[in-house]
Amino acid sequence: MPRTEQQIQMTKQGFFNISKMAGSTHDATIFDHSNLKIQMQENRFNNGLLLGDSGYALKKYLLTPLLHPVTPAEQRYNEVHIRTRNSIERVIGIWKRRFPVLSLGLRLKIETVQDIV
Repeated sequence: MPRTEQQIQMTKQGFFNISKMAGSTHDATIFDHSNLKIQMQENRFNNGLLLGDSGYALKKYLLTPLLHPVTPAEQRYNEVHIRTRNSIERVIGIWKRRFPVLSLGLRLKIETVQDIV
């Protein structure tokens, strides 16, 4: 649990990151300083993969679109990547409509939210 409300920063997708960074910090910078990145580097998710947009650096665990696909295989990779990310974005939109706290943020003190949850 976060120690202070200032440590909670909302990402563009509406998920909470525990961070001391300003709200305008790019998602990739927040990821670079996250526990998730360390866990992915240590393979704690058994070769799990993450999808990222072109703002993220390509890693063995973080798939990003190719900037200039040349071969048919590279073009197919980008198409599948885009379709998969679009599906994920749609699900996130559904979650935000179903659970408005994801898009509106918390309107209560952290202590109160802990009691509610």
